[in-house]
Amino acid sequence: MIKFRSFVFNIVFYFFTIVGLTTLSPLLLLPKPFYMWIPGAWTLWVSFILRVIAGISSKVVGRENIPNTPVIFAIKHQSAWETLALNHLFHYPVFILKKELMWIPFFGFYLHRVGMIALSRGSTSALKTMIFKGRERIKEGRSLVIFPEGTRSTPGTHNEYKRGIFILYKNLQVPVVPVALNSGVHWPRRTFLKYPGTIVLNILKPIPPGLDQETFMKKLEHAIETESLKLLKK
Repeated sequence: MIKFRSFVFNIVFYFFTIVGLTTLSPLLLLPKPFYMWIPGAWTLWVSFILRVIAGISSKVVGRENIPNTPVIFAIKHQSAWETLALNHLFHYPVFILKKELMWIPFFGFYLHRVGMIALSRGSTSALKTMIFKGRERIKEGRSLVIFPEGTRSTPGTHNEYKRGIFILYKNLQVPVVPVALNSGVHWPRRTFLKYPGTIVLNILKPIPPGLDQETFMKKLEHAIETESLKLLKK
């Protein structure tokens, strides 16, 4: 049954995503109000079919920890789920992502038009671009989303936290909000299978500006990894 439901979800997801994004793409040539709603509406639909077809629901804990001003969300990365769902769970978030995603037909144009920050890995100018564009988005009143590990990890494990998150934290002088989750249990990486249950997104207390690199990185990693492990145990 899990294989069948996963297969149906993938067919519905990819078919209607391609049709929908292709149909709506002319809106990207118009002013922002005509297309900024698309990512949130699309991912809300994805969450709906994920619940109805694959039996996976989601729950957000700790919204009271989000300040009323723009922040940097530092999020545990286990699945494709968080790259989608955060578009409607947060208010017009700006993802920091790899530049290769911008090359995907139609989808890459959407990413560009809604203001996502694309970086070339290993580029000497990547950090400068991240700081410059990150500061612009913060001034626009939008929060940034970054995955400190840089890539997805298997539930119960973690990759080395990259220093890019500290560079943003130091230069933008806004709070960093750690976010733990258990998405990899229900939507694992490198497989089309989806396992029924509830994905929990746990928004933790913000880390205020001003800490040195070592203190900040230890505090951030401890918060995210400790809470993510707790979610696995539950």
